[in-house]
Amino acid sequence: MTGQEMAEQAAGKTSLARLDVILLGLLSTGDRTGYEVWKWFEGRGSFVGYSAGTSQIYRQLGRLVEWDWAAPVPDLRRSGPDTKLYRITESGRKKLEVWIDSPYVPSRRPLDPDFQVRLRFAGSRSPEKALELVRIELEFRRQAEQGMDRSFDDVLVSGDAGPAERQWRGQWHLMQVERGHYMVSNLIAWLEATERRLQSIIGQ
Repeated sequence: MTGQEMAEQAAGKTSLARLDVILLGLLSTGDRTGYEVWKWFEGRGSFVGYSAGTSQIYRQLGRLVEWDWAAPVPDLRRSGPDTKLYRITESGRKKLEVWIDSPYVPSRRPLDPDFQVRLRFAGSRSPEKALELVRIELEFRRQAEQGMDRSFDDVLVSGDAGPAERQWRGQWHLMQVERGHYMVSNLIAWLEATERRLQSIIGQ
């Protein structure tokens, strides 16, 4: 694929992959080497619930360069022929802004990394943006919790199971339901506390 074809492909992309978002988000606050990006993933980045290996990071940084969303620049802090920084371009910054302004649709999975990525890289724009995301997530989780089906799922119980096995399966199902309930309840509590805190910062 030629450079022009790469640029046309990038221009036609209507959505960003999660790794694209993270890389552009990191580059938007400063030039970084591929190694520095990897170190972030291994440290603070682990809290967004998404990981990437070094080869994947360098490969995707290369694609950002091909799409003109990032540009390689010499790293004057170090010496060596392969040492370079990646800098976000104006088109890359615009692509990130379009993603930040795009509608957020929560995942059915309560701990899906998309919310953490959204909150980290879109919510940092302003308290108002963070509050918008928190409220969308909070309303979705409340409705999902209210509509949760807690009835016994006997799909994994054989037709010839005896009373003791069915009783055990029922108890085990209940424990799994409780696990999900506690996880979502804790998330809702955090969202409610964060909503109040953001409201205080904004002055609502």
